[in-house]
Amino acid sequence: MTVRTSPARAGAPATGPAPGAVWTGLGDVPSDWPGCAVTMGVFDGFHRGHTALVRRVRERAAEHGLPSVLLTFDPHPLTVTRPDRAPRQLTSLEERVRLAHGLGVDAVLVLPFTTALAAVPADEFADRVLAAGLGARAVVVGENFRFGRGGEGDTVLLGRRGRRLGFTVDAVPLVARGGHTCSSTLIRSRLAAGDLRAVEELLGRPW
Repeated sequence: MTVRTSPARAGAPATGPAPGAVWTGLGDVPSDWPGCAVTMGVFDGFHRGHTALVRRVRERAAEHGLPSVLLTFDPHPLTVTRPDRAPRQLTSLEERVRLAHGLGVDAVLVLPFTTALAAVPADEFADRVLAAGLGARAVVVGENFRFGRGGEGDTVLLGRRGRRLGFTVDAVPLVARGGHTCSSTLIRSRLAAGDLRAVEELLGRPW
């Protein structure tokens, strides 16, 4: 799946990306990039929990006077690591990008999820992608976020790397509605049951 890339304008100030910027790899990050606050995940469905991450990353970006970035992966990691368990996709990559920008994110970084990326250790991912690639000053993730080879990285490891690399970590509590945690898995189950009212309550918008 492809997304049209919007690189930084020639002569654009180093205070942020061009409006609606979409990067399809770290090589698209402008050379004069000032650093950022970043939130990361698959964001499939872009439900209320994801919206909470975007709100927090925009707050952190404003505190630092830096742009906000949403880092997402395509395709879904399970299609590479466990194709037999790969879930039905709720939102296309294009839709995720549109929703992210609609919520005020300055730039979206789409990392192609490959077998090579799946093999990267969590600490190396933090070093290479978050610190060196994006110049992260603040990282925002859900409290149950896992990353790196085999899902070995969690918010504790991320916080430890952040203290060494110069970024803070916000582990945002999961969002619940009707006594249930908002998740892409729950949305899929409600869709399968034909319960669109529950789906829209979890999403916070029309399906």
